[in-house]
Amino acid sequence: MPTRRELAEQVDDALLAHAPVDALRGLVSLVRSAPHDFESRLRIGDALAALGRLQQAAQVFALVLSESSAAGHPLLAIVALKALEALDPAARSLLPSFATRYAAGSAALGRAVRLGRPDPSAPVPSEAWVPVAWSDAQVCDAAAALAASREGLPAWPEVVPAIPLLSELPPEAFANVLGSVVRRTLATGETVVREGDPGDAFFLLARGRVRVTRAGASLATLEEGAIFGEMALLSAAPRAATVTAAEPSDVLIFGRDALTAAAQGLPVIAAALERFMRQRLVNRLLDTHPMFEPFDAGQRVQLGSRFEAVAVSAGQVLLREGEPGSGLHVVLHGSVSVTRETPHGPATLAELGPAEVFGEISLLEGVPVTATVTASVGSMVLVLPSPVFLRLVEGVPGWRRYFEELAEDRRMDQRLSSPPAPAASGWY
Repeated sequence: MPTRRELAEQVDDALLAHAPVDALRGLVSLVRSAPHDFESRLRIGDALAALGRLQQAAQVFALVLSESSAAGHPLLAIVALKALEALDPAARSLLPSFATRYAAGSAALGRAVRLGRPDPSAPVPSEAWVPVAWSDAQVCDAAAALAASREGLPAWPEVVPAIPLLSELPPEAFANVLGSVVRRTLATGETVVREGDPGDAFFLLARGRVRVTRAGASLATLEEGAIFGEMALLSAAPRAATVTAAEPSDVLIFGRDALTAAAQGLPVIAAALERFMRQRLVNRLLDTHPMFEPFDAGQRVQLGSRFEAVAVSAGQVLLREGEPGSGLHVVLHGSVSVTRETPHGPATLAELGPAEVFGEISLLEGVPVTATVTASVGSMVLVLPSPVFLRLVEGVPGWRRYFEELAEDRRMDQRLSSPPAPAASGWY
């Protein structure tokens, strides 16, 4: 007997070969053996739509929407909603009730234990197989009836888990944003984000797995619920990595233009997006930046809360040469320019980008800032107040060592790149 994974792979091959009826034979077997396999039900709807059986497909999508929503699988519910909306624009009327269940303030949101996906290594029993003698029409009708039926499904819990980002929005904003989302189905190996392309959208992985690579090197594998592409969208920078489907997947696309339109008159959307993306950037910085290596996970979270996020516009001065240092600065996104006055005018010392720090030398040595730091573009900077920085320098040897080595490297860079000059305390 084939396993569920093996049968699912046969379904994928049939769909790639544009043989939707053959795919339906396998999908019926998968749902018969595990009625809560909403992914297979969803794909039955897609196959029926490809065959032109639009009314049957709509009935399947409606069932997947209601049951996966109730079961605590809201991302599949959103995919089903977008599929249903493609067949019948009137389906948008379902957005408010869905938003009420999953938006901020819903009494249904909380810690939830939901029924897991069927075990992919489990065998598909012979009694679930579709009779070979069935005609194509019989297969289609059986698939449509099975996928649109509640038979075999349990009662669902009252509490459901939140949706990343979306559940931070109040119902009206939630519905507006969801109305602007586009569903895209990916075949194995298909690229959704390409390194170097413009960052005009971010993505929520609703089903499947994707691989993240940079210059051909593997960086990560993302699974259901992962959000990616938000850094390029937030900073208006080119994509820093390529994202490719590791298996058949569905992604929800939040485009810049659509989000802008949805946010008109609803500033809470823009605020929530900025807050969410900022926290994602901070978490990534805490997890990856070497200056946080001396701290355990809990200490990193506490330290991260001491940083203040400051949005700066292009041309805004963050540190001014000759003035006291105000704290340790970290570029969260964007870039800043470091300059120093010379007899011949301002000289550029460096251009600093995401995850680079500045302001540490004046704090370590107790001297005024020795260079001016100006935002080159609209940027977000994290600032750790100088008293907190100095306490950590005194109490955490690894913290002091990191910044002393950084300061020495910068002094060396300055000596190698500049003509002889009076002794200085560093860049800034």
